Amino acid sequence: MNDWRRWRTRVLLAAVPVLAAFVIAGIQIPGSTVVPWQPNMLDLGVYQRVGGLVLSGGDIFDPQGQLPWIYPGFAALLTVPFAFLPFHLAAALWLVLCTAALAAILYRLGHTGWRLSLLTTAAIVLVQPVRDTLGFGQLAIFLVAAAVLDSMPGPRLLRRRLLPEGWLVGVATAVKLTPAVVAAYNFLAGRRKPGLVAFFSFLAATAVGFALLPAASLEYWVKLASGDSGINSGIVFASNQSVLGMWNRLTGEPSRVGLLLSVAVVVLGLVAAVLMHRCGEVPLALSLAGLTSLLGSPISWSHHYVWVVPLAVVLWQARGLPAYLRWFGLAYAAWVAVAPFMWLRSGDNVELGYAPWEQVVDNIGIVAGVLLLAGSVAVALGPWGRARRTS
Repeated sequence: MNDWRRWRTRVLLAAVPVLAAFVIAGIQIPGSTVVPWQPNMLDLGVYQRVGGLVLSGGDIFDPQGQLPWIYPGFAALLTVPFAFLPFHLAAALWLVLCTAALAAILYRLGHTGWRLSLLTTAAIVLVQPVRDTLGFGQLAIFLVAAAVLDSMPGPRLLRRRLLPEGWLVGVATAVKLTPAVVAAYNFLAGRRKPGLVAFFSFLAATAVGFALLPAASLEYWVKLASGDSGINSGIVFASNQSVLGMWNRLTGEPSRVGLLLSVAVVVLGLVAAVLMHRCGEVPLALSLAGLTSLLGSPISWSHHYVWVVPLAVVLWQARGLPAYLRWFGLAYAAWVAVAPFMWLRSGDNVELGYAPWEQVVDNIGIVAGVLLLAGSVAVALGPWGRARRTS
C-alpha cells in the first residue's frame, strides 16, 4: 500500500507541470486554443516537415511557404521520428519531453518532491522564455538540459555515467553551435577531458550528418562560413536579445564592430566562467557560460534564454556570493523572465525607428547581462575571489 501511495504521489506531482505545459501551449502563441486543444507550435511543424523531407530525399532548406530550417544535417536526422506521428501526438510528446527535461535541470540543482513539481510548474507558467519555447515547440530546453545534465554538479538519477562527460554538450553543439561555449569553458577551466570529449562528439555527430545528408550538410556549413545563418534579416528584431542585435538596433546595421563586440563578450564570459570555477562556484560558472553563449551569438531569440532558469536557482542558492553580485544577478534573471521588451512594437524594421525609451527597454537586459559577466570577473579577481581560491 505504501508503494502504491508513493507512486500515486509521484504521478500527481509529475502531472501538474505537464498539465501546465499543455495549457501554456494552448494559449501562448496566437492561433492556439485550449478547448479544443490546438497548439500553434510553428517550430515543431518545421521539424515534422523536415523529417518528412529527410525520408523522401527532398530539400530540407526549402521552406515551402513556412518557417525555414536553419540547422545542420545532423539535426535534421533527429526530426525523423516526429515525421511518423500525427501533429497532435507529436505536440503532446514534445511537451512531455520538454517538461521532463526542465524538471531534470531543477532536480540536478537539488530539488525533489513537491518542490520540484512546484518549481517546474512555476518556470512553465511564469518564465517567458520557457513559455515561448513550449508554445513554439522549440528545442531551447533540450539544449540547456544537455549542458546541465552533462556538466552541472548535483544529484543524479543514475549512479554511474553511461557515456563520458562532454558527449551531451558535443551532440548539442552539432545541433546548434551555442553549446560550444560550455565545452570551451570546461576545457579552459582545466577540465580537459570533458572539453575534448565534447569536441570529438561534435565532430562525430557532424560526420554522421555528412554521411547521411551530404548535400544538406555541405550547404549548411558553406552558408554559415559565409555569414548566412538563414535568418540574418531577423537580427534587428526586438526579440533578438544578443549584443549584435542591440548594435543593429542602435546603429542601423550589424557591422563588423558589432561582431567584434560579440566576440569580446564571449571572451569576457569565458573569463568570468573560468574564474568563478576556480573560486569553487561551479554551478554559477556553468550558468555564466550558458548566458555567454546567448549574448555572444548573432541571434538569440528571447525563448533561447531558458538559461535564466538554472541561473536564477543557482544565484538563489549561492549564499556565499557577495550580496551585490547575487542580487543584481537575480534582478537580471527576473527581467529576462518577465521580458518587458516583448511588449514593444516589432517587425518590418520598426526597431530602427525606436524612440529612446524603447531602445532602453529593448536593450537594457543585454547590457545587464554583460554587466553580470563583468561583475563576476571583478568579484572573482577581488578580495572575495582571492580568499576563495586560497582557502
